Amino acid sequence: MKITEFLIIDLDARDLVDLKTSERHALSLAELEVLKCLVNHVGEVVSKEQLNIAGWPGRIVAPSSLTQCMSSLRKKLISQTDIELKNIPRYGYSLCIVDENNANAEDKSVEPASEKQQAYTNNIDNKLTDRRATVNYRNRFTWAASVVMMGLIITLHFTGGLKKAVNYLSLLTEPQVAAITTHNLEFAHTSSLVNKVFLDSQLNEASQKTNSLDQLIANWFNYESVLPASSEKQLFTYDNGYYESVALCNDFESTCSDKQPLNLVRTADAPLAPLDIQWLADTKLRMEQVTYNKILLDQFESDDKGIVEDVYRADVYYYSDTKNVVRADVRLSMIFDANNRGKLVAAACITDDMLREISIRYQFSGDFKLNKSVVDGKVVKTFLVDVDEYSFTSPQEVSKESATIYREIRKNVLQNEQMVIRQVYQDEDSGVWMLPLWGETMVWAHREQVSL
Repeated sequence: MKITEFLIIDLDARDLVDLKTSERHALSLAELEVLKCLVNHVGEVVSKEQLNIAGWPGRIVAPSSLTQCMSSLRKKLISQTDIELKNIPRYGYSLCIVDENNANAEDKSVEPASEKQQAYTNNIDNKLTDRRATVNYRNRFTWAASVVMMGLIITLHFTGGLKKAVNYLSLLTEPQVAAITTHNLEFAHTSSLVNKVFLDSQLNEASQKTNSLDQLIANWFNYESVLPASSEKQLFTYDNGYYESVALCNDFESTCSDKQPLNLVRTADAPLAPLDIQWLADTKLRMEQVTYNKILLDQFESDDKGIVEDVYRADVYYYSDTKNVVRADVRLSMIFDANNRGKLVAAACITDDMLREISIRYQFSGDFKLNKSVVDGKVVKTFLVDVDEYSFTSPQEVSKESATIYREIRKNVLQNEQMVIRQVYQDEDSGVWMLPLWGETMVWAHREQVSL
């Protein structure tokens, strides 16, 4: 997409490219859409509302989001002397492009350039005048609207609706899935597809990192009998800056036929430790012989026998350079009251060799609202859960390894009245979730449907 003769937007790479110097600046998804909107209306005043719709479609964001976006764009355009991003107070922004050829020939043709600038200035003034007239017209109703709003707030406060409304609006400002990049990886003599998930709050920083998954898998060994080369594989991975999680379906052909996908978590900045996959499989088998998670989720009470309950089950393993593997036995269950709302229960039981008898357990439940979006061709479901009940059981002593998840649960789950849970993939038999375990952890879970 061309901006000037020597400045373009590489839409595929999501880069701002200076053709003179070959310099590239990565653009976030919001920066890309806002800049495209300004380029499509070059020389015009674009309102803040229009730019918010372009940069964050279908979302409610804080006013500072657009301000920060414009500040970032100005920094990336600072070397472009022929481009200026103008702030039009109380209204919006305008992308101005200076014709350098006319500027260099100013002594020869001062009058035409002056007339052009005057026409542009008059255009801005006229739009501002129209905007001020609109604002003045609206101000006539400010007092009446304030009274109505105050009455509504008081009513919502005493009925409990205000808290729910504030909670829901705060959830809408949470970071969304901004990109799901894919690349092929040769693993176990099989071409595997890797899906890496990015949130919009981390896209610029994370997209500049080298993909460490190739290096991570390079440290796996002794996996031939556990991950046979005859089956196709697909992986989802997410790095939240503290923990890196990998969800692997060992048998994927249009859908995941693997009844026990492999879900692994490690500390992101820790040295890459060799991992014996056969040893891990034997450890998994030993740990999974006991079902520590005694919480029964598949028992929603309902008089409507036509309701179907979705139940997801998975085991997630945290490993480090020690031999003390931490297991999270995860259950997720939900029923839909309508297409975009329902009830959800999530539970996890955490054990390791020290916690073999007494485990860490937590559960939360509540009503959810569902938002759907399409990111890089994949349907992403965001469940906004208003938590109305939770429970937590902690042992008297925890190991160094299990303490990592113990802290995360207390910090990110037990202190929140609202939770955001995302699903980035689903088929008839499985689903890939970002669950609140070690921060947000990628989990490939087996799916069952139960008729109530």
